[in-house]
Amino acid sequence: MDLLAIVAHPDDAEIFCGGTLAKHAARGDDVTIAYMTRGEFGGFDTTQAEVAETREAEARAAANVLGADVTFLDYQDGRITYSLEHRLEIVDLLREYDPDLVLTHFADDMHPDHRTTSRLVTDAYYMASLPLLETAAEPADPDNVYYFGKPTSSFEPTVIVDVSEFQETKEEAALCHESQVAWLEEHGGVDAEFSDFVESMRATGHTLGRQAGATYAEGFTQLHETSVEYLE
Repeated sequence: MDLLAIVAHPDDAEIFCGGTLAKHAARGDDVTIAYMTRGEFGGFDTTQAEVAETREAEARAAANVLGADVTFLDYQDGRITYSLEHRLEIVDLLREYDPDLVLTHFADDMHPDHRTTSRLVTDAYYMASLPLLETAAEPADPDNVYYFGKPTSSFEPTVIVDVSEFQETKEEAALCHESQVAWLEEHGGVDAEFSDFVESMRATGHTLGRQAGATYAEGFTQLHETSVEYLE
């Protein structure tokens, strides 16, 4: 089974679905993380270019811990926009990797990049299989899209994945993002409440785990509700 996680920024994959990605990679599935941006706004006392370079290196190190491959799509942090051109670029991404399952952000999220990424991926998923839509790659037909997000009144996971055996791997991968640990401690902006983001991941994982009789879990919703839950 091939999984493609399409995330807005470096560290999004580790925070929201790192345990699930590590679990599938460990069982021999092909796992790829596609980063829409290099997160160049996530810094201070430096330049956007330096932040982007640092965060790309951190993302590659984290993905290596998870057992995932990586690709970067070169959108600008904080400035991902919805357009037909961008939708077709995501169509080509889906066709190039031809995954069985796609993971991405839940549509109702505080961050505009998360919201736009979710919409682009959802609409590209619909178009990726159309044989008369000609792009650089051949049509692909992923089975489903799984959405992740911060538990809120609007995001209520319907698929719970036990990641207890991979929580340590998830945390190790998250801590590869050293620049973001410093960013959250020193500044953080609207994300300052997550300054100890490993502890925040643990708390969320414990809460979801109780629903599955597990120590730690991650939660998702599906684009198509099916009787088969492919994420395990």
